[in-house]
Amino acid sequence: MFYNTECVITLNKERRPRQRVTTHHEDKELLQAVLHMPFKPATEIKEAMGLQASMSTVRRRRHSAGIHHQTPAKKERLTDAHHTARLAFAEQYVDKGMEFWDRKVFTDEKTFNSSNHGRIHIWRSNNTR
Repeated sequence: MFYNTECVITLNKERRPRQRVTTHHEDKELLQAVLHMPFKPATEIKEAMGLQASMSTVRRRRHSAGIHHQTPAKKERLTDAHHTARLAFAEQYVDKGMEFWDRKVFTDEKTFNSSNHGRIHIWRSNNTR
């Protein structure tokens, strides 16, 4: 409500929502581009599509579709030497009984860095790989 100079109360008229910069079709194309290029940042996707929208708009559309920033798991590629060593290990211990394995403890090594050198980012839905 507003009061004008004659002390008459005027009510706000119902306002229309702001018109969207992108169409529904452009939003679908943007989502497809993000899914096909998950490692590309919003700037490169906008340039590739030739969108006339701001970077914030591209990011908002991505987030509203449930696509969020993730850090992919690092997977070491196995070489032929790794395959040969694993096969030799399996063949050596395949006939050992349960009492042999009950006395073994397996450990795994993990390296931690205090910096993010070379970290790769990916855009995808939660709970997906």
